[in-house]
Amino acid sequence: MRIQKSFYYIIVLLLLLGAGLPQFGGKVHATNISYDVRLQVNGVELKLDVPPLIKDNRTLVPVRGVFEALGGKVEWDAAKRQVTVFYQDTKVLLTIGSTAASVNEAGAVLDVPAQIINQRTLIPLRFVAESLNFLVNWDGAQRLVSVNEPAVPSQPLLGDVDSLKVEAGTSKTENTIVTIGLSAPLSATAPYKTLALTDPDRFAVDLPGFSLTPAVTDQTYADEKSPVTAVRIGQMTADTVRVVVDLLEGAKPTITVSPDGLSIVLKFAQYSGYFKPLEDGKLVVMLDPGHWSTTAGKRSPDGSLREYEFNQDMVGRVKALLEAQGIIALTSVDASLDNGTTPEPSLAERVRIANDPANAVDIFVSFHANASGNGKDWTTPAGWETFYYGNSILGKSLAKSLERATAPAFAAGLKNRGVKSADFYVIKYTTMPAILIEHGFYTNIYEVEKLKSDSWRAEMATYDATGIIDFLNAYK
Repeated sequence: MRIQKSFYYIIVLLLLLGAGLPQFGGKVHATNISYDVRLQVNGVELKLDVPPLIKDNRTLVPVRGVFEALGGKVEWDAAKRQVTVFYQDTKVLLTIGSTAASVNEAGAVLDVPAQIINQRTLIPLRFVAESLNFLVNWDGAQRLVSVNEPAVPSQPLLGDVDSLKVEAGTSKTENTIVTIGLSAPLSATAPYKTLALTDPDRFAVDLPGFSLTPAVTDQTYADEKSPVTAVRIGQMTADTVRVVVDLLEGAKPTITVSPDGLSIVLKFAQYSGYFKPLEDGKLVVMLDPGHWSTTAGKRSPDGSLREYEFNQDMVGRVKALLEAQGIIALTSVDASLDNGTTPEPSLAERVRIANDPANAVDIFVSFHANASGNGKDWTTPAGWETFYYGNSILGKSLAKSLERATAPAFAAGLKNRGVKSADFYVIKYTTMPAILIEHGFYTNIYEVEKLKSDSWRAEMATYDATGIIDFLNAYK
């Protein structure tokens, strides 16, 4: 039995589940057609003279086959090249080659036009789901599209999802805010579920026990600083609403629920691919000297090198080189306070200072020397490497810029261990492009001599500064 409440904005699961899933959108290439798709309506697989197909990453279904299987009626006007579908209390009018349509005389827009293929009219599946109250599922393993009328909820619903808002935040860490409004509080036992989806990147929130108010619709969002491109919402099952945030990159928001349980707030950080460092008229680099004189260990097996001293010295050298080029160079800690007894500033404090809007930091660079083994014996690992966090586009680009600048040292014999992704705290939680440089191994008996050398430090500082400057210049 069809439920009375209209589900006008059903989320199509084949947009959400990934794993080889056909997606809507993208460029059109007329020859990109796949016919190996099966169609099931209300649990019965249909054998049609023209099967459903995937064309240019869009799933199209034969309108007559679907609606006649559901007891509907289809009329064709050859002169106007229009098809009219009558289904229960719904009348749908489509024109071949046009994205304009109407549902019960009200205007509607298809994501792609209705098309005639092999003398049959095919329409986009998304339109079927969103305008005609159906639930749609995609089984990638079986290449099976299932179209079903929504079932009656198995238990009473808690309430409705009655609002959806997307707006700009006030900081880089809260760049875009998505607020989901509810007519009743979330369930204490099953408040919500989240899914991070890829290919393409999306973040989904499932709300069991809720139905969707018809007035709440999908929203697009355009802000070059934001990773969010759209927010889609629909009735995934008879008693679960799904909200999907389309993203430019894989990003997990911070999520909070209001004290009264009537709203869920998702806060997304600034898109990592956005970078205009001169927007405020200045270039600001924060240099982070790793560790402190009171940090346990962090010294060569013979005690001749302390890592904190190397890091602080390198930061001082690079700071001077950057300032000579008109770049503001800040440090995450005041090395003059390191008196041998003062506790090491925490990683969280370093990150807090870097993220402070008052500092307007454009990039963050953490300085280190590497180690291996138990710290008591000399070991063989050697070489330079730089780390960025996760999928950060700009972090990786910054690291690559440092690698290119250091090429003369590699040519002279310094081993290049490459650019790598890691989740070190100071590059994970800073909100600007950030890297961590390991300049060499102080547990290698040969490399430690370079790390202690004044001339070698001066050379490496020049490479570090050059890499930073080259990166900033690329975005002026």
